Amino acid sequence: MWIELIFFSAFFSQIWLISYHYPNRILQRMDYIFEHYPADKYAKLYPKGYEKTVAGKTLYKLLNIAFLIIGLVIFVSIVVAIHLGKIQLRDMNFVPFAYGMLQAIPFLLLEVSAIKQFKLMRSINSESKRHADLSPRNVFNYVSATRLFSAIIMFFVCIYIMLSLNDFHLSSDISVLIGSMLLCNGLFVGLGYVLLRGKKLDPHQSSKDRRIMTSAVFRSYTSVSILVSVFFIINRCTEHYSIYNWEPIFNSLYWQSVVLLSTGAMLKLTTPKEVNFEVYRTSIPSNS
Repeated sequence: MWIELIFFSAFFSQIWLISYHYPNRILQRMDYIFEHYPADKYAKLYPKGYEKTVAGKTLYKLLNIAFLIIGLVIFVSIVVAIHLGKIQLRDMNFVPFAYGMLQAIPFLLLEVSAIKQFKLMRSINSESKRHADLSPRNVFNYVSATRLFSAIIMFFVCIYIMLSLNDFHLSSDISVLIGSMLLCNGLFVGLGYVLLRGKKLDPHQSSKDRRIMTSAVFRSYTSVSILVSVFFIINRCTEHYSIYNWEPIFNSLYWQSVVLLSTGAMLKLTTPKEVNFEVYRTSIPSNS
C-alpha cells in the first residue's frame, strides 16, 4: 500500500501545483500590473483594451478552477477505486499524463493570447523612431555552454540507453520515441532561433528586459530538454524492468518538473518590480 500512498501524494501535488499554486501566482502578477500600471497611464500595455484584458484574466482563472475541481474528483475516485480493489495502480499510468494535458490548456491559451497581443502592439506601434539593440545575438550570451551542451549530451545518452535496452534494434516503439525527441528539441531550436534572429515580439520592450526574458526562455528550453531525455530513459527502464506500478508516479512527477522548470523559472527570473514599464506609458517624458 505504501507505493499507492506515494502515488496519491504525487498526484495531489500535481493537482495543487499546476492548477492552483502557479495559476494563483500568475493571477497575482496580473493584479499587480493592473494596480500599479493602469490603462489610463500605460495604454500601450493594453492594446486590446483594459476590459478585454480583464476578461482574458477571468477566463484563465475560471479554466484553472474547473480543472482543479476535475482533478480533485479524479483523485477521490482513484483513491476510492484502489481502496475497494476495483483497479490497480499500474492501470493509472495514463491518468497523470492525460490530466496534465488538460492542465496545460489555460497556460497554452495564455501564451497564444500574449503572442496575439504582441502582434497587435506591433501593428499599432506608430513611433517613427526605432531603437535597435546592437549587442550581439549569440546563444551563449543568454545560456551557458555547460547548460546547452548538457542538454545535447543528454539527448544522445537517452538515445543510446533506449537502443541498448532494446538490444540496439530500432523497433517501431523506439522510432516513435526518437522521433518525438527530435520534434521536441527541434521545436526548441526553432523557437530559440526566432527569439535570437526574428523580430522583437514586444516593440516597446527595453533591451535590458529583453535580455532577461531571453535568458529565462533559453534556461527553460534547455532544462525541459534535459528533463524530456531523463523522462524517456525512465520510461524505457520502467517497461524493460517491468516496474509498472512506478510509471504513474514518474508521469506525475514529470509534469510537475516541466512546470517547475518552465513556468516556475520564468516567474522567478522575470519579476514585475524589475521590469521597465515606463516604455508602455501613453506619453513618455522627453528626459526619460
